[in-house]
Amino acid sequence: MRKVFLLFAVSLMCGVLSAQKRESTRSVNEDILFAPEFHSYTRGRVLNEQGEGSSWYNRFGLIHVSDIHSGYSQLAEALQVADGKVDLVVNTGDVAHGVSSSDAPKVRKVHESIARTVHKHSRLPYLQVPGNHDVTGLTKSDFFDETAPLVEKSGQKVVWGDKENHRAYGYMDFTDDSYKGDFRVVMLDPFDYDDGQFETSYRFMAAVFSQKQVDWLISVLKDAAVKGYNVITMMHYSFGDAAVFNEETANPDAFFYQDPFMIPDIIDALQNAQRLSRVYPDQAGIHDVTVDADFSAVPELKFVAHLFGHIHSRNDYQCQKADGTKYDILMLGETAIGVPGTALNKIDIVPGTINDISFSALEIDVVEQAVYRISYGAYLNHDGSNNSRTVRIPYRF
Repeated sequence: MRKVFLLFAVSLMCGVLSAQKRESTRSVNEDILFAPEFHSYTRGRVLNEQGEGSSWYNRFGLIHVSDIHSGYSQLAEALQVADGKVDLVVNTGDVAHGVSSSDAPKVRKVHESIARTVHKHSRLPYLQVPGNHDVTGLTKSDFFDETAPLVEKSGQKVVWGDKENHRAYGYMDFTDDSYKGDFRVVMLDPFDYDDGQFETSYRFMAAVFSQKQVDWLISVLKDAAVKGYNVITMMHYSFGDAAVFNEETANPDAFFYQDPFMIPDIIDALQNAQRLSRVYPDQAGIHDVTVDADFSAVPELKFVAHLFGHIHSRNDYQCQKADGTKYDILMLGETAIGVPGTALNKIDIVPGTINDISFSALEIDVVEQAVYRISYGAYLNHDGSNNSRTVRIPYRF
């Protein structure tokens, strides 16, 4: 009995439910409750000095999906809902469910199926970063060669940081000559180590950044600040740290070999035109990362939010520093198919119904400096009590 219970607990924690593997018979028309709220937040209004509206403007929109764990129907529905409504679709990882090196063939097949799903259902720009279940047992080229074509499939240009070595970090720019604003969406790769450097147990939960990726990120963020772009970063894991996981703070739930505060420190220094000179030790003993950059003459970085998954919870909070104070960094998590979240804001998943599907539309208003998040599918609290499908979240604190 104990063995059965443990197997069930592990299965539930990792997001393996039979509901994820069956093909959905749901129609995209079932978004009847989602559509009116979504459309009401796709535009903002220009106000005059008297506070009266003079004209409307479009907001920058995206669909955020994460942790589908082989749930192809969830991704297909997200892509269909997104089509023609937003500027892009972002996927923050764990499309597969590899847990050991022996799962590599299965993981490769999932990536192949995901590629077919994306090509079939979406004409929009699509960005996908690796999750810990996506890279277990795979080489760098295994993952990159499957996912890079998905990101490159549209006319929108992606700029890779180290394509020659199959590194999955890069960015995509979106420019607009209206109130919508110019955006740079940056994909980060926390599995930035060479093949064979880690055993499976470390590879499964390690967060490692190479010196090359960090140097690249600094140059990309500086360039975005100079050009006045609004910046979104995306990665499977969150940043920062906290002893208690609640609505205000969260733990990255991964072992950061350099430091979970390294990238937030870089963003913070750019936001405040400061110099950052520090060595972030590598606890794996492979490579320390040195940050030595002077941002005093760089325009302030317009940072919007960091998008993540992994914890299977739709959460938003202000990133916390090691001393308990806060960065001016908004963290936006996304929930998973078939499994309630591990944070306090668990949502009610109902298998076999539209509430078995869960992803979010994000409408970003650079005038208000706020994100309107509209939940698709499941959105009620885990106990079935009322919750708001739409939340307005300021991103400057």
